[in-house]
Amino acid sequence: MEITIEEFSELLDNKYIIVESFREHSKASEKYIDVTFVQKDGYTWKGSIPYFYRRTGLFIETANDLVDYLNEIYPHFTKTEIEKFQAQEKKRWNDEMSGKKTTKGFFDNLLDLDWKSVKYDLPNNPNWARRIQDIKEFGYTLATDTRRTVKGKYETDTHILLVPLPKGGVTGYEVMSPAFKAKAISVMESINVYEFSKANKHGLLPDHKFPEIRWDEETRAENPDEMPVKEIKEKFQLVDNQRNQQKREVCRKCFQTGVRGKLYGINYFYQGNENWPDDIPKVGKEAEKGCVGCGWYDIQKWRESLNALIKNNQ
Repeated sequence: MEITIEEFSELLDNKYIIVESFREHSKASEKYIDVTFVQKDGYTWKGSIPYFYRRTGLFIETANDLVDYLNEIYPHFTKTEIEKFQAQEKKRWNDEMSGKKTTKGFFDNLLDLDWKSVKYDLPNNPNWARRIQDIKEFGYTLATDTRRTVKGKYETDTHILLVPLPKGGVTGYEVMSPAFKAKAISVMESINVYEFSKANKHGLLPDHKFPEIRWDEETRAENPDEMPVKEIKEKFQLVDNQRNQQKREVCRKCFQTGVRGKLYGINYFYQGNENWPDDIPKVGKEAEKGCVGCGWYDIQKWRESLNALIKNNQ
């Protein structure tokens, strides 16, 4: 959605919502609108509202839909509602999350609803991004600003803001036990599908053909140790960690741009072309249909299709 502040402000019919800017956090595929909510009693909340935020399944693409969304959430930003949110979530973490001490330290820090500098305000932890991801997966809405000025300093740092919107439900990654991982590797005969070789067996992992960035809550499922062989072969392919990360980036770029990735740089798709189909949704189970035909989605099927095409044209 490419719109200007002036254009959007003309559409917005609520004088108590002041729009400041649009931002994008491309690495996380998140988009924000920076706003100030002014309540009729004079109470104000200033921050960033995500409107493209896959963790809670929010994908707003038109200006009119965004206007409707801001009007819908506006009542959550009164002094009473914000204090209720803080009290409720403090109790939840004390009662239910006390065992998650490391992540709880981060959440407790964010619960005053101020922007927090990763370097200066949040707990000192080399894996802070994992803790932030955990909080998102628990269903909370977090805003990220990668270039925010640190209070009292002449430098910028990544800042995190907890947005006081209702908790959306736990949305963690699929569970994969060591037993399931070993079974999947055995079922797929320890073949690194990217290299089409058994030479480098170490470090192989079952990679979801359907990328996580396009999942929603209903797409996620457990991976039981007794999963049938046929289902394992349908859902997974074996790659090493380097290729897994490479595929993750390719799929993220496809999600953001609508242009599908090219395996080995070869512009060939066994179904469709490089453009994400207009009639396929971006997320959810139906979105998997848009992945079919891409080499990264099913490397072996792509390889077999390309070899057949070459043979038929010789």
